[in-house]
Amino acid sequence: MRMSLQSNLRDVERDLSDVGRRQLPFAASVALNNTAGDVHKNETRRLSKVFDRPTPFTRKAYAIRRSTKRRLEARVFVKPIQARYLKKQEEGGTRQAPRRAIVVPQKVRVNKYGNLPKGAVKRNLANPKVFSGKPNGSARGAGIYKRQGKKLVKLMSYIPRARYEARLSFRRSAAKTAGHRFPVHLERALIKAFATRRR
Repeated sequence: MRMSLQSNLRDVERDLSDVGRRQLPFAASVALNNTAGDVHKNETRRLSKVFDRPTPFTRKAYAIRRSTKRRLEARVFVKPIQARYLKKQEEGGTRQAPRRAIVVPQKVRVNKYGNLPKGAVKRNLANPKVFSGKPNGSARGAGIYKRQGKKLVKLMSYIPRARYEARLSFRRSAAKTAGHRFPVHLERALIKAFATRRR
């Protein structure tokens, strides 16, 4: 997943003097990088609005590949590991269990991000009152259960797949930010380039 910002400067170039044309590649590169910075900041902030308590690892999902005056393109992209799970949030779809099943917490303590702590399954199964499977004679699905007297408490559920709705809207939001911010940054960069050029 990525958002590429490329600059087509032909229309701008026609309205500039020879001096302006020489300053344009540098100004465009600065504008692209500043715009990419705005996209990065805005999309990182949006993660906390789209998701409930995203982890620090998720909040560091986005990175920037900067433009140069020889390569007038800047990119805001999702780092490879985070892209594996954020792609489903962007496009929707179904995630199959990597092995036997996806473990979903039910009546078990989760961390402050709403996820199972690392090693939670193993720690719970170490308790002799806890077992994994499907209770005999019960319509309740497979999972991890704890015996509490005559009752069974389902701590975690096993599901074969998880369905995701497209809700991240990274590309649409990033394109909107870029469309608003690039003209502003280009104008500022050109003014600064003219002010600081060597005479």
